[in-house]
Amino acid sequence: MHGAGGQAPRAAEREARRRVHELVQLRMAGQIDLLMDYVVEDVELRYNCSKVGIFPVGFWQGQSALREYLRRTDIDYEPLSAEVQDIFVEGDRTAVRWTGRFRRRANGRVYEIDLAHFIRWRKDRVARLDEFIDDHAVSRAAGPLQSFEDMIDPPGPGLSRDEMARRLMALGNFSRSGPDIDLFRRYCAPDVVSEFVGDRNAIFYAGRHRGIEALTNIIGAINIDFEQVGCTTPEMVVDGSGAAARRTVEWRHRGTGLRGLVELADFVRFRNGLIVELVEFRDSVALLQMQG
Repeated sequence: MHGAGGQAPRAAEREARRRVHELVQLRMAGQIDLLMDYVVEDVELRYNCSKVGIFPVGFWQGQSALREYLRRTDIDYEPLSAEVQDIFVEGDRTAVRWTGRFRRRANGRVYEIDLAHFIRWRKDRVARLDEFIDDHAVSRAAGPLQSFEDMIDPPGPGLSRDEMARRLMALGNFSRSGPDIDLFRRYCAPDVVSEFVGDRNAIFYAGRHRGIEALTNIIGAINIDFEQVGCTTPEMVVDGSGAAARRTVEWRHRGTGLRGLVELADFVRFRNGLIVELVEFRDSVALLQMQG
C-alpha cells in the first residue's frame, strides 16, 4: 500500500487479508452463522453481475437478508471449493478476486465460476459488499507471466499510487468516438495478459489472451458493437503493484439502439511502469439485453 509506512498500517493490511480468506472459507464450508460474526448488523450486499439461471441482480441489506440470500443459493448449489486469486487492500477498502466450484443439486453438474468482491470495512467487520460473478472460461494459451527471478524478487510498479489510478481510469473512460487504442499501447506491456470473465458462448472473447495486439483487437471489437455514453468510477483500491476499480458505464448498442448501465470490475498489475495483467468482470446479462 502506498503512503506512510509503519507497523500499524501493515498489520491492518495483513489482518484484512486474513479475514478475507476466512470469509471465503466459511462461505464455502456453509458455516453461515460463523460468517455473520464478520459482518455488521446493517451490512449491504450489492449484486452487480448476473449469471443466467443462478443469481439475480439485486440489493440486500442487513444480516437477515444476507443470510437468506446465501440460504437460497445453497438450496440449489452445493459449494465445493475455492481459490483466492488476488487481494488488494487500501485503508478501509479491499478488493478480492477468487474462483469457486459449485455443484447443482438438481443434476449434479459442477460449475466453476469467477467472483470478485469490493469490501468496505467498519473497523474489523464488513459493512458493504459489491459482488461480481460469471462463468469461468477455460484459458486460451497465454504462457507464463513471471520468470523465476521475478517470483523471488518481484519488480515494483514503477509508478506512484496516483499515476496508477489515473492510468487505469483513463483506459476505461472511452470518448464518444471510441477507445484510445494508442493509449493501450503506451500503458500496457507488449506481452500483457488480458482476461475477460464470462461464458464464451455468450462473449466470444472470454478467457485469457496474451499480447497487446490481442487486447487492442478485443477493445476494437467491443467498440464496433457498443458506443460508450458515460463512465463513472465509484471505487478504486491500489495496493503495491496492483489496482482494482469498480466502474459503471452507460453503453448504447449500435445495432439495436438500446442503452443500458453496465457494472464492471477491473483488476490490473503494473510492472516497471506498464500494465502486465488485466482481468475484467462485466455484467454480461446487461450486454445481452442491449443486443436484443
